[in-house]
Amino acid sequence: MPFPVHWVASDGNMRNPIIRFMLIKLVGSIPKSKAIPDIETVNWIVDLISHKHGVVGMYPEGQSTWTGTSFPVYSSSAKLLRLLRVPVVLVKTNGGYLTKPRWSHVLRQGKVEISFSLLFSPEQLGAMRLSTVDRLLNEALSYDDSAWCKRKGIEFKSTKGAESLELAIYLCPRCGERASMHSQGNLFTCKQCGFAVEYQHDGSFLLHSQGDREDYIPPFVEAPFLDSIVSWDSLQSRLLYQYLSGLKSAYLEAPFFLDEPIKLKRGKRMDHMETLLNGRIELYRDRLEFHNTRNTKLDPIVFPIEQIDGEGVLKWNYFEFYHGMNVYRVVFKDKRASGRKYADAISVLHQISKSHLPGR
Repeated sequence: MPFPVHWVASDGNMRNPIIRFMLIKLVGSIPKSKAIPDIETVNWIVDLISHKHGVVGMYPEGQSTWTGTSFPVYSSSAKLLRLLRVPVVLVKTNGGYLTKPRWSHVLRQGKVEISFSLLFSPEQLGAMRLSTVDRLLNEALSYDDSAWCKRKGIEFKSTKGAESLELAIYLCPRCGERASMHSQGNLFTCKQCGFAVEYQHDGSFLLHSQGDREDYIPPFVEAPFLDSIVSWDSLQSRLLYQYLSGLKSAYLEAPFFLDEPIKLKRGKRMDHMETLLNGRIELYRDRLEFHNTRNTKLDPIVFPIEQIDGEGVLKWNYFEFYHGMNVYRVVFKDKRASGRKYADAISVLHQISKSHLPGR
């Protein structure tokens, strides 16, 4: 492309002043708050395209994938395209996820295919209904990296293929235990029941042990559950919803998820974040609590679930959420502690109460 592309990027990557200067001043990135409406970003994009005739690159899904499949596109993306009415070029990548899955720290040798095509012309955007733009955008961006890999017969080899998979998969499909999965090399094992699979070079799983429990989810040892992480993740979402929607009052006083040690930080958009405490995070059905383990006399910091917005994960396992105008970040000392499980659980609790749109 003969013109520089101004990419929309998470403002969470710009809280370091040096990185912020490089991304905004040198690269020309456009900061965007994740998972919440951001009118400043929209104004920035409109100014770059309408007044400065620049080129803007964006990921309409708003976040990278945990499973190698596409997220639903935010409906605001279709509104923005219709507002701008400029040529829209689709850049589609296959193999990018399996080269380095979001949950992994390890690059794998394989193959990446990138295709370019004109998705919309200005005339098409002007003539289409908003619902049509949204539908075509979702259809065009739809992909499944594992299915593509199998069709092409490509392998993404690594001796550490499964390592850190517990950042994405945190429920055992055999015994249903929470935060019990552990990875080493290409093996992924439940510490509670012994269920174990081997991560394959095409993103599928080979069953090593069914564990020492009676069948919890009998079909899991069959296709399609071993075909890729996709079905496992879907099962995990269903189990999480069943757990949280079925919690009885007798269990409300016990945390659903708990991790320590952690750091809780607070900031605003791209501002430097201050550390509020070192201690422990506890998720309950109705609240998120943070306890200072260095000074146990201090009261916990408590966030009611209904007041939490924009829950999500930055990079591998920084759990972030908004409360009012502030953004909070949870940093886990254990690099394999899943921040995703907290974001997922809060999104499910919002769905149950129907008070929020799902987070990412």
